[in-house]
Amino acid sequence: MIKLVYCLKKIGMNEFNYVIGATRQVRDGLIFWDEKAKEYVDTYYQGDEQNARGTRFYRGIIKTRIILDSLFEKGEGFRSVFDDQNLLASACIIEETSIFLEEELVDCIEIESIVNSPWNLIKYLVPEKRKGAATAIIEGIIKENREKRLSRILKLFAVPEEKNFYTDLGFEETNGSGEMILSENQASMFLLALDQKRNSTAFD
Repeated sequence: MIKLVYCLKKIGMNEFNYVIGATRQVRDGLIFWDEKAKEYVDTYYQGDEQNARGTRFYRGIIKTRIILDSLFEKGEGFRSVFDDQNLLASACIIEETSIFLEEELVDCIEIESIVNSPWNLIKYLVPEKRKGAATAIIEGIIKENREKRLSRILKLFAVPEEKNFYTDLGFEETNGSGEMILSENQASMFLLALDQKRNSTAFD
């Protein structure tokens, strides 16, 4: 488990623990996600999740189901972060693959179905909400790959509503299909920017 500290706009710092694999804690966390999602549907969407269509919360419900279906088959590739409440805050599945960059086939890590907890996706203010989880899980993946001497190039597919977020982190779209790449150089810049934010906040 790797402890990560993510600073949000100098307002304060949210801490996340990075977890490798589909541990019992992760499985319990996903069950809690399901329970909370149903609670939010009942409270905010008249008991029908279809009323949430088109929202980040609804997309999160669908992505969570995809992850749950892959949990046992791809458990070794499961990555997640837990927040300072010890709640599962974000999760994804990664796998080693390759991609053509500048006409050369290079190794990279593909991130599949990255999704935040329902309380971090719903637009309503709920006490469990903690910002920075998706950024923290990407940071954790980069640092893990560096420690294991794996490729620090990351690839993912983003829906249009998510592209601006990943662009802000340094990802670049490749071919208009939603495929986005974080190069090794951009990964290093990403880590450097986070460290600078933490240091500036520490002295505010």
